[in-house]
Amino acid sequence: MSDTIKNKKLNFRDLGGLETEDGKKVRKGLLLRSAKLNKLSPHDKSVLESKYRVAAVIDFRSDDERAGRADILPAGAKYYHIPIFSETTLAVTGGMGSDVFEAVKKAESKDELYNYIPELTDVYPITVTDDYSVARLSETLRIIMSNREGAVLFHCTAGKDRTGVTSAILLKLLGVKDEQIMQDYTATNAVSKKNARKYSLLAGIFLASKKIARKTYEVFLADEKYLNSAFDALTEKYGSFENFVKDGLKITDEEIADFKNYMLE
Repeated sequence: MSDTIKNKKLNFRDLGGLETEDGKKVRKGLLLRSAKLNKLSPHDKSVLESKYRVAAVIDFRSDDERAGRADILPAGAKYYHIPIFSETTLAVTGGMGSDVFEAVKKAESKDELYNYIPELTDVYPITVTDDYSVARLSETLRIIMSNREGAVLFHCTAGKDRTGVTSAILLKLLGVKDEQIMQDYTATNAVSKKNARKYSLLAGIFLASKKIARKTYEVFLADEKYLNSAFDALTEKYGSFENFVKDGLKITDEEIADFKNYMLE
């Protein structure tokens, strides 16, 4: 039996092998990212159990996103529900991870739908500046950094936005090269471009609006400008990434050193 994840829609990848600025590499098989696990196949579940020995699954989705879509967990894995966005933020952004196709069908006007689809350069900064979101990121990182019992898998709905920001922060904390952090982030497009084309086409057909079709297309992508907007925002608020880690995430130099010692080779 193959020991690789077969379902490409899972947007799964191992962060192991990425290089740090000082020439080290992230150990393989310990840091995993993906989309939601509610349709995890028996084969892929077995791979997570046998190859990766997943010890913890961290789910960033809201309660609404999880409703009727509970994760299928690898045997023995602890489950942590840590929604990155507060209900207030979800109301402002239109709800991350919501079904855009359903929104297209239900929209009473073009303006309603256009405003429903979030501008991700506005959403990403919330992840690293809103007190609630930063506290959830801190909670997530502490679970990951303290784990010594196999792999940790973290995910949202598509494994793109909340997962992408968390992955980038985690990798930067480890000292991974900026270009490799961005390459990991944009690797999601191998999966998401298909959905981008599909839903933008549907938006264009249902509402005959090129403007809405284009915005629908963009919201499904992992665009460098989205991730850059998050790092620009945390730098503006905290002065530097290091200050964000210290004053926002409340993670000490000693904790970082211990994590690097375990995670890098």
